[in-house]
Amino acid sequence: MLAVGVLYANSLSAGFVWDDKSLIVKKQDFFGHPENAVKLLVLSDAPIGEENPYYRPLNTLSYMLDHYLWGVHPFWYHLENVLLHALVVMVFYLLLLEVFGDGRLAFIAAVLFAVYPVNAEAVDAIFNRNVLFCALFTLASLLFLARGRKKMSFLAYFLALLSKEPGIVLPFFLLSFGLTTGGKFKIKKDVLAGFLGVTAIYLVIRRFVLGVFSSGPGVELSFARLKLISMVYFEHFRLFVFPYHLNAFYASSRIVFSPVKCLFAILGVLLLLYVSLKKKTPDVVRAGAQWIFWGLLPVSNIVLIPSAPVAERYQYTVIFGFVLILGYLLDQIQRRKVLAGSVLASAIVLALGARTFERNFAWHDDVSLFSSMVRSDPGSSKAHCFLGLTYEKKGMLEMAEKQCDAAHKLDPNYGEAFACQGLIYAKQGLPLESMAAFQRAVKAAPDSEEAHMDLAVAYMNENMAADAEREFRTVISLNSDYMGAHMDLAELYLKEKRNGDAEREFKDVLELDPDKAKAHSGLGLIYAGRGDLNNAIPEFRKALSLNASLLGARLNLAVAYAKEGGYQNAAAELQKVLKLYPGNAQATEYLSEIEGVKGKQ
Repeated sequence: MLAVGVLYANSLSAGFVWDDKSLIVKKQDFFGHPENAVKLLVLSDAPIGEENPYYRPLNTLSYMLDHYLWGVHPFWYHLENVLLHALVVMVFYLLLLEVFGDGRLAFIAAVLFAVYPVNAEAVDAIFNRNVLFCALFTLASLLFLARGRKKMSFLAYFLALLSKEPGIVLPFFLLSFGLTTGGKFKIKKDVLAGFLGVTAIYLVIRRFVLGVFSSGPGVELSFARLKLISMVYFEHFRLFVFPYHLNAFYASSRIVFSPVKCLFAILGVLLLLYVSLKKKTPDVVRAGAQWIFWGLLPVSNIVLIPSAPVAERYQYTVIFGFVLILGYLLDQIQRRKVLAGSVLASAIVLALGARTFERNFAWHDDVSLFSSMVRSDPGSSKAHCFLGLTYEKKGMLEMAEKQCDAAHKLDPNYGEAFACQGLIYAKQGLPLESMAAFQRAVKAAPDSEEAHMDLAVAYMNENMAADAEREFRTVISLNSDYMGAHMDLAELYLKEKRNGDAEREFKDVLELDPDKAKAHSGLGLIYAGRGDLNNAIPEFRKALSLNASLLGARLNLAVAYAKEGGYQNAAAELQKVLKLYPGNAQATEYLSEIEGVKGKQ
């Protein structure tokens, strides 16, 4: 616990980084409504209005609770991650003590896990909390089982599955470990049936919510996939042994097939199998080897992982097995040569801890994170583009342009680099150059939703309505759930006075996110334009209940009240506008007119 507190203290000053923004910050309106907690049980773990093949409701529920407790203050979110990591370390220690009865072994392995550098990604990135939950509940399930509390073990296993998919390997580990340890840890039939029953329930729920069982198109063992799998195993084995060349994004240039790497990967898997099956292998080492074997299967890309083929966060639960074996070896050395063993163990812990402490700084903000990507892999065009886009958002256009140029040099046809350049041109007030860059981005990546979206917005800004509509339609054809495209298309139709088309798009938005305030406001405006105040007023009210500072909805609601003759209500709404936006000309003018009408009455 102390080691975790010391090592991760510098992570508490970090902000929201990378996917934190789409999965946490941009969901704050959604999280602000407690009744949405039930909805999370039937939604994928994705930004609002989008879909992905991940079902992790427990993780997202924790963000909703965080929003209720602390709002949008990253310190508390980071503190929670650090405390969760400390709790995982403690449960790991208790589990080893319970199963193997060796306090020194348990302590060494737990400390190694606490300080291991590859774990920094799971702890430092708030959006990786699902990894922490999965590890915690997986270990808790094993601990409850070791103490004979089967029902609690099944519950903890179910919670692990609701946190992240790799928890599903737990029953397989238990079965294989029991079968290869001479019956000492043999799993009973009723326990195995319980775990399989929980697994079945989870898969049914997942199929109901997502429409799929797995996170990819299914198992594939083609020659090309086998080459990828071998490189993935090599990278994981490398990170076990040499956790110092770390990167938050492992580009394809880092996992290109190599016969030598493939040989090492095969030897590594064979070594795990040999150690697991050999009769004279100590139970501690056998457990570690089997845990690594089963833990790596879900992240091996036998079923392709959509987000990234390799990531350090994938190792968080797998590393239990490695530190268990390493801890056993250090424990054996200490038993034979106390001083030498203690010095060696201390040196390893200090070296790993120093690297972890240093790694935390990379996750401080987007600039530090993407800069670390570029330093770690200067040949990655994507890393340069990530950094360029971050500089562009911060208005550091010269530095952004340098990163885009670097990405272009590495990959002249890289669509995202063209898009980055287009955003820079737009901020420089060069609309034609911006549009041309977005067109090149679309040509380079015709299936990129974002490229078409950027081009559509550029067309809309230049009043090229037909071109903008075509691009928005293309985005929707690529992803019918792309809420931003529906919303912008609705705004375009409103501007073109195509109210029927705008109404359809606003309704599509509300099917994706019923709490989208601007969509309710847009529908209210369309209904009011038809003179249908009975439907317009509830829409404006709903919009304001979701976002009280929405100026247009407040003004339009006041106008609607006035048209109904509700001058007192209209005046009250305009007073609210002036309280939020002192001196607002429209509100002042409307209020003056209403006071004049009331005076005549």
